[in-house]
Amino acid sequence: MYSPFDKTVASATNPLFREWLELLTSKGIRKQGLFLISGEKAIAETLTRFPGLARSLFVCSERHATHPLIAKTKAMPQIPNAERFTVIALAKQLFDALDVAGTHQPILLTRTPEVREADLSQEPQGLEILCALGDPSNVGALLRSVAAFGAAKVILLRECASPFHPKAVRAASASTLLTKLERGPSIKDLPAVVQAHALKTPTLALDMFGKSLAEFKWPKNARLLIGEEGQGVPNSKAFELLSIPMEREVESLNATVAASIALYSYKAASQKV
Repeated sequence: MYSPFDKTVASATNPLFREWLELLTSKGIRKQGLFLISGEKAIAETLTRFPGLARSLFVCSERHATHPLIAKTKAMPQIPNAERFTVIALAKQLFDALDVAGTHQPILLTRTPEVREADLSQEPQGLEILCALGDPSNVGALLRSVAAFGAAKVILLRECASPFHPKAVRAASASTLLTKLERGPSIKDLPAVVQAHALKTPTLALDMFGKSLAEFKWPKNARLLIGEEGQGVPNSKAFELLSIPMEREVESLNATVAASIALYSYKAASQKV
């Protein structure tokens, strides 16, 4: 009898399922080099644009036997030298355990792309974001804004949450793989790194005591530091500080909201040139 599934997993004690559960944590993602993508739109875009990263499609055995994403995966061209793509049916309780976003849609098991070490001795090309956000949802929201406003890359500082954590992937809304990612040093070491290289282009940072963004002239190339909420940026002369003008009654903005405003400001300025 024909089955649209290549494999069925019904037991929570299945070793493979236990490995997949680990992908709900940053530690498991680092260990396995895999992450999960939820949502029909995000999965379809990944299959179209990054088929070489896709490994398996998890579906609910009770709900998804005729889901259109299954047909889409069957029509995918075989990637040379790549592991065979599989459609795996999970019992409802197992599928729901992985579906932490609650989309009730299939879930794509995806290989994490290579994230290389950033060379901060080189001048930036375009706007490069230095990210120290520790909340995965904030990291995902930042990636979404970076993709929307055309920043060149995001450099993940050591304190930064994994951009492949399920909360980050959900907040990024299909932008996770659209953004160039690199690894950087700790935010504590960043002032010394910036001062050691003495680049021509500035390293900017958002801070409530900085120069008003409304008066700032964006250079074509720059790096912008987004510090963790509450901790802000290191007290250092290595950074040129920028602030977002607000009503006095409001002390500060959410870090990703502030970053999005800065990204829009850069985009608007670049379009005027």
